[in-house]
Amino acid sequence: MQIFLVLALIIALIAVVFTIQNTALVTVTFLFWDINQSLAFVVLLAILSGVLISQFVSVPGKVKRTMENNNQKKKIKELDSELMSTKVRLEALKQELEIYHNQVGPSAEEVTPEVAPPVSSTKNFLNGIKAKLKP
Repeated sequence: MQIFLVLALIIALIAVVFTIQNTALVTVTFLFWDINQSLAFVVLLAILSGVLISQFVSVPGKVKRTMENNNQKKKIKELDSELMSTKVRLEALKQELEIYHNQVGPSAEEVTPEVAPPVSSTKNFLNGIKAKLKP
């Protein structure tokens, strides 16, 4: 911010020096007007008109950006409210799940599975059944 202030002061100083050094009268003809003014006034008037024209040209872009920003802010508010409602729903579902867990009893992870018999004893059992079934 201070850099812009320094630059503005430098430009103002240059404009003052320009005005002091260029006091000669010049005649400017525009359409049917003839104006006799100092050269500095004519140049500063031309610069001012250029600034005004550039500001008028930039207005549609500024309006478009403002409208886009407003639309984005509105969308952000909608998404924030949706997020909050989803968080509330998630908490309700977590509580409901906790209630169901308490009603069902111990979870499958807490129940220890039965130990299967060793493979060799299973083979012996099957071989014994096969032997009994053979005539």
